[in-house]
Formats: sequence, C-alpha cells, structure tokens
Amino acid sequence: MPTLNEGLAIDPALAGLIRHMRAIDDYRQAFDRLQASWDTLTLLGQLSGNATEMSGTRSAFEELTASLLGHLAKETRDKALTDLRIKAQNAIDVLVRNLFERTADIGFLAADTDIREMLEASPSAEARAAIEQRFRDYVAKYSVYSDIVLVDRQADIRARLAPHEAKTARHAVIDEALHSSGAYVEHYGVLDFVSDEKALVYAWRVEDASRRPLGVLVLVFRLADEMAGIFRKLLMDHDWTVLACVSPEGDVVAGSCPIQLPAGLKLSPTALQRRDPIIRLGGRQYLAMACSSTGYQGYMGPGWLGLGLIPLDAAFDQDGGELSKGIGEDLLAAVTSQAGLFSAELRAVSRQAAAIQGDLNRSVWNGSIRQAGSTAANAAFSKILLWEISSAGRKTQAVCDASIGDLHRTVVAAIMEKCRSRAAFAIDVMDRNLYERANDCRWWALNATFARVLASPTPEGYRNCSDILATINALYTVYSNLILFDAQGVVIAVSQPSQAHLVGTTLDAEWVARTLTLRSGQHYGVSAFEPTPLYDDAATLVYTAAVQAPSGGRVLGGIAIVFDSTPQFAAILADSLPTDEDGAALGGAFAVLVGSDGRIVSSSDPRFAVGDVSPLPVEAAALERDGDLACIRTYEGRHMAVGAALSKGYREYKTSDGHRADVVAICAVPLGEVAADAGAKTAAGGEGRGTLAAHKPADGVEAFEVATFHIGRHWLGVRARDVVEAVDIVGLKPSARKAGDGLLAGYKLHQGQPVPVLRLARLLGIADASSEEQQIVIVRAAGLTLGLIVDALGLIPEIAVSDLRPLRDITAKADVPALGVVATRDARGAPAGMLMVLDVDRLGARLQGEGGQGALIQAAE
Repeated sequence: MPTLNEGLAIDPALAGLIRHMRAIDDYRQAFDRLQASWDTLTLLGQLSGNATEMSGTRSAFEELTASLLGHLAKETRDKALTDLRIKAQNAIDVLVRNLFERTADIGFLAADTDIREMLEASPSAEARAAIEQRFRDYVAKYSVYSDIVLVDRQADIRARLAPHEAKTARHAVIDEALHSSGAYVEHYGVLDFVSDEKALVYAWRVEDASRRPLGVLVLVFRLADEMAGIFRKLLMDHDWTVLACVSPEGDVVAGSCPIQLPAGLKLSPTALQRRDPIIRLGGRQYLAMACSSTGYQGYMGPGWLGLGLIPLDAAFDQDGGELSKGIGEDLLAAVTSQAGLFSAELRAVSRQAAAIQGDLNRSVWNGSIRQAGSTAANAAFSKILLWEISSAGRKTQAVCDASIGDLHRTVVAAIMEKCRSRAAFAIDVMDRNLYERANDCRWWALNATFARVLASPTPEGYRNCSDILATINALYTVYSNLILFDAQGVVIAVSQPSQAHLVGTTLDAEWVARTLTLRSGQHYGVSAFEPTPLYDDAATLVYTAAVQAPSGGRVLGGIAIVFDSTPQFAAILADSLPTDEDGAALGGAFAVLVGSDGRIVSSSDPRFAVGDVSPLPVEAAALERDGDLACIRTYEGRHMAVGAALSKGYREYKTSDGHRADVVAICAVPLGEVAADAGAKTAAGGEGRGTLAAHKPADGVEAFEVATFHIGRHWLGVRARDVVEAVDIVGLKPSARKAGDGLLAGYKLHQGQPVPVLRLARLLGIADASSEEQQIVIVRAAGLTLGLIVDALGLIPEIAVSDLRPLRDITAKADVPALGVVATRDARGAPAGMLMVLDVDRLGARLQGEGGQGALIQAAE
C-alpha cells in the first residue's frame, strides 16, 4: 500500500491525488515533527525508571495520524468530486428539461392551421413569405431555435427561417417523421439541408383533416447557444472547472472551454464510467465526473452525459474558505455526531483521538501521582519528563483536533455548497419553465382558427376551438386548463371537458381587462400568484395573450393558460433536494420557493403551506448583489445549512420583456441540535491551569501537591498523597441496591478487589455534567478505598499551605467535606476562578455512617 511518508499507509485510490492536496502536506509535516518528539520522549521514558511507559501511546498516535490524513484526503477528494458531480448533473438535467419542451413544441407547431393550409395550397411566393413571417414571429418568442424548415411530401423545402442554398431535404429524418408512430423525431447529426456541422433537430409530420401526411416540419435547436448559457450560470469567473455535454461513446457535443473540451473532441468511453476519477487529456491530468440525466416526466433526452473536469493541480485549491468562516466550534460540536452527515469511520476517528488523549492524560496523571512526595534522585527529572510528555500530547491533540475540525468543516461546507447549487438549479428550472409559459400563450394566440371564430362566432367554430385547445393541452401537460375568451371576457372554449361549465360565463379577474389592452403579439400578461376559482381556489399563475384580427391589430379576445403550479413546482423542488452519492435526499432536507412578500409559493415539506411566511428568511441585499448565497441558520433549535438563489430570468423572460417577479429558491439541510449552552463544556484545562502550573512555592515554604480534576464547570482536587491512581470508567458495575441516597454508582474491580464508586457531583450538590472523558479516581479515605467519578483529570500543582483558605471564610455551609479553596489568577493577574481541595478523610468518615466499606460493597454487588 502506498505511504504518505515513512510508513504512514494510505488508500491506493488516493495515491495519485494526495500530492496535489497542499493542506494534507501541511498536516503531514506537523505530524512528522510531533512524531520526532514522541520518539525522543519514548527513549527518555525508557531511561527513566519512574516515567510512564510511552511506547503504546506513541504507536496509537502513529496509527491515528495515518487514519486522520487518510480521512482528510478522502473527504478532500470527495468534496471536489461532489462539486463536479453537482455541476455536471445540473448541466445535463437543465438541458433535458429544456429539450422536453421541444418535444411538445414540434407536435403543436406541426398542427398549426396556417402551416397546414400552406402545404395544402399550390406553392407561391406570397404564401412562402407569409409562413416565413410566421416562423419569425415564432422565433421572436421561442429564441431557442435557429431555423425552422417546412418540407412537403416530395422533399421540397417550401419555407424556412434561415437562408440556405438547399432546395430539397432528402434525409432519413424526413422519412422517419412521415412514417413514425411516435409523437416526435429527435435527431443529432449532420443534416445537409441544415448545416455542415452536427445539429440537434426535432421533426414531425404535418397532416390534413383526414390525418394524411402533407409534409414535415423541422425545428433546429440552438444547442451551442443553449449550452453556453447553461455553462455560464454554473461556472463562476474564478472556477477552474470545465463542463461538457458528451455522448456515451465519448464524443463531445458541447464544452465550456473551446481549448480543453472543444465540440467534436473524442474521449475514451472508459473515462466516462467512473472507474477512475483521473483522466488524461492533452498532456494534463484532470479529476473527472460524468453523470447521466435523471430525466423529466419520463423523457431522458438524447442519452447524453454531463461531464465535469478540473485540472488536478487546481482541483483541491478551490476556495471554500468563505463558507468555512461561518462554521464555528459550537456548530462543529453539534454536527459531529450526526450519522447522516458523517460516515461511521469519520466519527470513529474522533472517538479514537479522544480515547488516546484520555489514556495519555490518565497515564501522565498517574505518573505524576507516583512522583508526589518522592525523594528519589530522578524525581525532578521524571516530573519534567512527564510534563513534556503531557505537552507533546496536548500539541498532538491540537493538531488532531485541527485536522478533524477541517474534516468536519469540509463536509459541512460541501453540504452548504450543495444547498446553494440545488437552490440555483431550482430557480433556474423555474425560470425556464415559466419562460415557456409566457411564450406558449403568445404563440397559441396567433392560431388563425381562434381569430376567425372570434371574428365570426358559430357553435361549430366554438367546438373546433375546444378541440384545438384539447390537442394542445394533451401535448403540454403542465396546464390544468386552456381558456379562450372573447372581447367581453366571455369564455367560448376550454381544453378540459371537466371545465365545460365555464363556457358562456364571464371572467372578472383583473388580468382579463389587462389582456384585452395588450398592444401586439409580442406582449403577454400574467396574474399574481394567488388563489383562483379557475384552479379550484388554489394559488397559481395564469398567463395570457391577446387574440388579434389578421389585419388592423384589433383585439378580438384572449387566451388564458392556467399553469398547474402545485405539481409542477413540487416536482421542481423534489428534484432540487440535496442528495447523497446514491441520489437519496439528505435526512430532513427541504426546499421552498418564496415570493417577494416573503411568503411560500411552493414547498417540499408539508409543514410549510403555500402562503405561510418562509421559515428561513435570507438577506435580500446579498441575494440581489450575488444572485445566490450559502449560510448557516437556526430553525426550531437546529443548525441548518441553507442555500438560496434569486430568480434572474431566462433569455428574454424577466430580463427584457418588462415582467418582474422576484422569487427565491431556498434549500436547507439540518446539521444538528443547537446546544442549550454552547459553552457548557467540561472545564478540563480551564481556569487557573496556567497559573498553578507555572507557580511553585519558594524553598522552605510548607506545601503539598494536589491532584485536580473537573466535574462540569467545577475545579476540584484532593491531596496527591491520598490518591492511588485514576482508572478508566469502563467496567463499572452498576449497583444492585440503593445506598447513600443515590450516591453509589456501583463498583469497580481494582487490583482484584471491588471498590465502591461514588457520584461525587451528587455528594457535593453540583450539576453532574457527564462527559465522554469520565474517569474514576481511586482514593484512600479514613480507612476506606473509594472511587470518585470525575469528568476529566486536571493538573497536579504544588500549593503553599498558606494559600489554602478555609471554607468557613467564604461560606457558612459546614457540611461540605473540603479543606478549603485556592484562588487562582490568570497571566495578567486577574482573578481566574477557585480550586476547591476536598478532605477525603471527612468524605470517608461521612460514608462510614452508611455502614462502612463492607456495607457499600454489599450494596454494589
């Protein structure tokens, strides 16, 4: 197995990546320096007969170092791959949703009355000019097309939008469209009557009233232009990522960089199969991720893949610092234990680090206890050695904590980025969806049949209009109903038979009058997002356009299309939820669309109803400035990773058509519970630590050593001479009977004898803030051997007897078994808390009242 340095083994899958991770190298060097210190201290410990044995701790830290660096490398790699996956997945999914609309467009446009009538009539220059003007009108609304070609049964081109020298269209796609039983023909390749380069086209036959083919209509999609827009939204200026759309065979259809991934480049198909995240291209190594489309309403697109590449030498330098700045220590503490966010292996590393440090602390503490009061010649040396061992342990733990913190920050920052990206995806898909709705109503309003019937109404004409609306609605399933109304707002036709009761009624919504005043076919109207009886009194959007007379521009009526907002918005949000590598939504994740009034338009979570105030307000100024953001928020007592993105429109929609409707997409993932008191941590190493450690009574001053420990925020201690040793709490047997008013926790076998273990916190009447570092301190007290449960071990300072203040000087309580307290000061001389020194003899005497050690042991057994 490859190594990082001098025996630190790593996963072979990371071997080619880890040398590009500068942060890993920084930690490796820090661990190398610490390892050298451990080697020296281990040797000195072997030379000193009284020093604690360090070889086990040294080996444990060595194993932990390798594990930490391996996990940090893995998480760093996974974050980079996740970023690539999100961008590549978004690119292909946004494209497929766009192309889904094209499959409906070709079906409707091929049924256009004017197009059918042109093919039924003899060819003429006037007819061609008229239909080509219709094509220009269409592309003025649907700017996603570069050309529209109308071909008759003899393969002669009867009209087209873009100039081209071809007079005929003899291609397999024409024959397929004429004879296929499907609803459309999708084709990507070179079509000589379109271009010498590959083009993506949609084709379908034009039929007469008897369903006999008259010819074929071909829509040429502006693929390169569309992909450039998708790439532009996904890649920021500082981003080294290169995106592409590729075929499964490895042909690049479109790329974001014409130098690194030009259209037409051939990649190895094996590079797209995720077997190895590294590919070689043009003499350079790239981290790579290819993603298939998730599809949309059963449509999977042309079968292309989204591909993300980033040069290896830049892959792990992507700046996540801005996101990491918002990840504080209290948040890290809250999220570390979340099984859904961190792997079991990663959580085990944290526990392993804490356990090793706990064992080291106890080993050094016990070593110091053994030296307490010793007159041996090497006692001073041993104490200094133990201090250096403790210092080395703290330094190693600090580096471990920093690297584990970076691991957790990497994971949390990745989740925040995922939320931001999915929110941007949701709002982009929504804008694109509504762009189509604004276009649909305007195009359908140009249907010649609608204008004729509104100009000369007849029952047969009304039925014909209803049939056309029903055909359109069958192709465009995003609408709950299509409504045609006259100049008085009276409904004359609907697309849904279940809504036939609307025919003959007058629409009184404010958008009706507004529609009847629209100046041209390029203008449209849209209602506010609000409840309407046209949608079973639920909130939705109604898009409208005026139907005008063929000449003179007189408004004859209008068409209203009722957007099926509830399932459509819900589908967008469901597809936008942040997911894990298997595609499953992260636990507790939700997404909402929020209007400019701060109220919910749609939600993936039933807790948040349409019309409710958004549960997670975001900074409007930052959104307006940056377009999207990622942050940490609290909601219902939980930390939440939040991503938000503001609607910016798509193509002409909301950018140049005069329509503005600010909507924000928000994606959120819960990270962990907010601690009631984020600072309520064990006070190990807390107040007074530096002062007492540095202070030593002058020669000749009567003094004694105190073995200190912590319970919650309280700093306590006993005379070192009364301590046997500290032992692990593992193996504590629970008490079978109650004794000492709940003071007895159980017993611990020590040197073959059962020792009763007391809950010292309960005895002293202080809060029992247990921690994962709990230890048992074995003491001799008034002839008894007892165990005291403590949260963490502290220092063993030497204290002058004169510094010990009797307890009676500061409290009237006489039942506290303490010798007194020692006031401590910080480095600047300011008060820094109190150390209470317990009197174990009084403690033992008090427990003698419970029947002596024999009774306590019987209670424990």
